[in-house]
Amino acid sequence: MSESKFYTAAIVGALPVEIAYLSKYLAEQPDWKSVSENEYVNEPLKIRLVVWVIGAGKVNAAFGTADLISAFKPDIIINVGIAGGFVKGARRGDVAIGKSYAQVDHKPYFKDHLPVLNDAPAELVRNAILAASELGISATSGVIATGDFFLHDSKQKEAIAAEFNPVAFDMESAAICQVASAKGIGFMSIRTFSDFADDDAGNVATKTRNEIIQKTVTIEHTPVIIAVEAIKKTRAA
Repeated sequence: MSESKFYTAAIVGALPVEIAYLSKYLAEQPDWKSVSENEYVNEPLKIRLVVWVIGAGKVNAAFGTADLISAFKPDIIINVGIAGGFVKGARRGDVAIGKSYAQVDHKPYFKDHLPVLNDAPAELVRNAILAASELGISATSGVIATGDFFLHDSKQKEAIAAEFNPVAFDMESAAICQVASAKGIGFMSIRTFSDFADDDAGNVATKTRNEIIQKTVTIEHTPVIIAVEAIKKTRAA
């Protein structure tokens, strides 16, 4: 395989469970071939797909992304995983697709010290929304807010909503975006709502964790599927 002719897309997750379904999904799809533990190729579409666990939290996400870029030099990075939902009327399992990103806990005195966080490629966002619709998944695009803490406080959620108007809150997306932006690489995050970042989020997160361990829910699979289908649509266009 001549890698120079292939479009390299990386799908990354903070935790192994967030990307674990990918190998099974690709094994059931036509034209995908596993070439190593972390790599797959789609010969007709000339896609090289890299899968990577970056770790939880902003620091892990940043150096994990830097390692990924150094090792594989991707053309695009898509982050998948769970998040706290900010969309009114949403349900657990609905999805947020990041168009832009904000770090809620990075507040330097001088505004020119703020990191550059590029918006997600518009075509990739459109294709992710289309893929979700075709799968019958409710998806909302917008700002994904990131902080280095688990958000489970309704008053703090209200303050973040007032300042940033996000569709979701997580602990990695904006950090990955910062590194990708600095390296000139496109980035998009796809997050499924495991909770709603409010006073009950801790109880819901514990319940979700136990359900995942018992393999009785599959909400963590949804972003992986959307990511793969969005990449394919973008390449086929």
